[in-house]
Amino acid sequence: MSDPYWALAAGCVPDALPWDIPRIANAAGFSSCGMWIDPNTTWDNKALAKTKSALQETEIRLIDVEALWLAGGHKATDSHKMAIEAGLELGAKNVLVVSVHDDYEASVEQFHELCELGGEDIRINLEFGEFTHIRSLAAASKFINAVDHKATGILVDLMHLNRAGEALPELEDQVFSYVQACDYWQSSKTMTGDAYIEAAVDSRCNLGEGEASLIDIQTVCRSKLDVSLEIRSRALREKFPDPVARAKQIHSVCLRSAFL
Repeated sequence: MSDPYWALAAGCVPDALPWDIPRIANAAGFSSCGMWIDPNTTWDNKALAKTKSALQETEIRLIDVEALWLAGGHKATDSHKMAIEAGLELGAKNVLVVSVHDDYEASVEQFHELCELGGEDIRINLEFGEFTHIRSLAAASKFINAVDHKATGILVDLMHLNRAGEALPELEDQVFSYVQACDYWQSSKTMTGDAYIEAAVDSRCNLGEGEASLIDIQTVCRSKLDVSLEIRSRALREKFPDPVARAKQIHSVCLRSAFL
């Protein structure tokens, strides 16, 4: 059995094109990474081919493809289908899904169809957070139970969990496929709306450099779960404008072994 993934999240390098992310991760010393799939901007069949080639060239393992947004009707959209097909083609372990759907029952049906499309080869994970319509782990658990499909999972992001005021769950529970780890400032716990979104995409920091619970970080690092390092940081982007240099900094500071 291979070691758990310790991955560079795509959000660490928002300035990189999808097919460059595996090469950046590899150059920085990672063996796995996440992947943006956005049909409205950079993603199409050519992007899929380039990204597949980059993964084969670097032997980087793909922890997830993101992000699919639940919204609109009851059925999966063409964009949803393209993203899941890409995840399957690229060998991703997970799909990251968030909900901004105004109709709860319709969102349950839409998520269930995503699980059907993924089949047995990829896990469909719901990410909860203040910026979505499902803002807590408790609400995510209720949602997943309503979906009632074996492919469902819940993605725990340490910053979002803190914002929800909830304790880190028992990670041995099969509902958890992977965790998004980061450090952050406790000021984000009281933020709402655009202020919280800005903190989530710009104000995270490397493990051990913020105010997150050290016990929670240690628990995640000691678990057998795959971990995606969601270090989305404007400060790091400004200090390390080169994505490779930035990824190397994250890799050198956020050592799983340092928190065991």
